[in-house]
Amino acid sequence: MNPVVVDSKMLLNISGLRIAFEQRGHSTEILHGVDLQIAAGESLGLVGESGCGKSITWLGVLGLLGQQTRVTGSVKFQGRELLGLSDTELSQIRGRKIAMIFQDPSSSLNPAQRIGAQIAESLALHRGLRGAQANTEVLALLNQVEIPEARRRMAAYPHELSGGMNQRVMIAMALAGQPDLLIADEPTTALDATVQAQILQLLDTLRRETGMALVTISHDLGVISEISDRVLVMYAGSIVESAPSQTLFNDAQHPYSLGLLAAMPAFNVEVHRLTTIRGSIPQAGQRIQGCSFEARCDFAQDKCRVIAPTLRSIAVGHNLACTRKLAA
Repeated sequence: MNPVVVDSKMLLNISGLRIAFEQRGHSTEILHGVDLQIAAGESLGLVGESGCGKSITWLGVLGLLGQQTRVTGSVKFQGRELLGLSDTELSQIRGRKIAMIFQDPSSSLNPAQRIGAQIAESLALHRGLRGAQANTEVLALLNQVEIPEARRRMAAYPHELSGGMNQRVMIAMALAGQPDLLIADEPTTALDATVQAQILQLLDTLRRETGMALVTISHDLGVISEISDRVLVMYAGSIVESAPSQTLFNDAQHPYSLGLLAAMPAFNVEVHRLTTIRGSIPQAGQRIQGCSFEARCDFAQDKCRVIAPTLRSIAVGHNLACTRKLAA
């Protein structure tokens, strides 16, 4: 097996990213040397259970974790190193070049401010648009995210809109800066199945129309399968498998990936009980000598307790962190 190759032509190159929380002289590492790349216009899915480090990765990239956090490694966006930039310098990147949609629109939108004014604020910050010019662009953005009666909705407050409509507003605010990369963190949380499908279709359509790259963060493989060209599986602060979407869903190799796939409900088969992965994710900062998944793995061997696997290439575009390559 060969090491994963870094492509300098990618839109974003993350190499050896480590994140640790420091308090009273004690350091707790929660991200353990993450490597990932995103091409311009690509749709990337990042999947794993809650607590695997999916959101923390991007908060660290954007410098949103606070002063008690130590972020090391390398994050190069369009060839520019982001780690080490001042908050003022990063503010020119956040929203304008890289935008992020957070999980809960109801906690991200200002309940005391009208929808149109909130989007206009983003336009003023990232593109310098104000007054009538900003209002025209607000209307265009609301139409772009397919909000009905967009002109009337500009005067609405968040509580007057449904969860799905508020999520569309969040997408419009993210698009206000015309970003090259959009990160959607659990974009369909708390939405019913029909609205979920609509939001995913909207994100995919916008990506194709604008040419931006899209990262979709989710614990739901069903969501990831609908929208992603390539999938990264994350566990306990590390990437354990990455592959083109079709390869991962048809030929997953890591036991954790297989467990996640087995846990997906099959609508064409009658089952009385869903498959689960036994045990739970190791606590942050817990010292593990070998593989972090060994205690939950049905394929574990003695060597798994002492060898910590690293991400290696097993086929073109398919990378795996496991001491044994499972049979196809």
